[in-house]
Amino acid sequence: MLRLEDEREKASLVGVAGNLCLAVLKGVVGMYSGSAALVAHAIDSLMDVLTSLVALVGIRVSSRPADATHPHGHHDAEAIAGLVASLLLVFVVVEFLVNAAGRVLNPPEEIGVIAGAAVLVDIAGKYALARYTSGVAERTRSPALDASATNYRGDVYTSLAVLAGVLAARMGFGVLDPLIGMGIAAVVLRIAAGMCWKNVRYLMGTVPSQEMVEQIERLSLSTPGVVHVHRIKVHAMGAYCKVDMHVCVDENLELREAHRIAHEVEKNISKSMPEVSSVTVHVEPFDRHHRENHR
Repeated sequence: MLRLEDEREKASLVGVAGNLCLAVLKGVVGMYSGSAALVAHAIDSLMDVLTSLVALVGIRVSSRPADATHPHGHHDAEAIAGLVASLLLVFVVVEFLVNAAGRVLNPPEEIGVIAGAAVLVDIAGKYALARYTSGVAERTRSPALDASATNYRGDVYTSLAVLAGVLAARMGFGVLDPLIGMGIAAVVLRIAAGMCWKNVRYLMGTVPSQEMVEQIERLSLSTPGVVHVHRIKVHAMGAYCKVDMHVCVDENLELREAHRIAHEVEKNISKSMPEVSSVTVHVEPFDRHHRENHR
């Protein structure tokens, strides 16, 4: 049986290979047949290749243990790779938008029927990738693969839009093809810009969500012996995050027992939240000061 890390890597590689094949197919056929919409969709598949590569890099680099120069691990490498890939995609899409705008003024007179066949192949391929990646994401609890699977499902619907543009051009409405291509490119541009901002937030250590903080608090309070929880700090590191927190226990407990409770809190959080790579728990006595200030 494959380890979870190996299965995630395999799914990422399948995504890279599958999307690269579809991108080349749509790009070549799109340029040959004169379909701007199909070329735009080829760019979208290139974005999927980048997404899969980022996931692969993140999985491999994040598995490296912490060392003397990286005491908290190497998880930020995924965010750096994602930011670079997103910026490259932005430049490619902007260039395509400029070219597609010119094609609106000079729409293609006819688009080859092969463009429609290429879109049908793409729909079948993206559907298969979505089913496979979604299954692996569910088994391995991988947020990166889950995002990829959602993206693939969305691509099935955009492929239907491309097919509509190709059919419209075949019926004499050639201007619709570059317009649909520009629409798809605009959506891809928005997604790429969102990816840039998301990775910038990761690199700045932004708290992923308030729901995560609340979940950490609930898990801590469910640990026997914990009386109160405060000062929960969540620091994002790529697809993972580290947690620093304070828990209060009975002020009359022995140090050994208080230390054991702290370890139980760490175990509960790590077991229930795989996206948390490390937990640091500071134990404090629930004395008069804490009763007056935290109740």
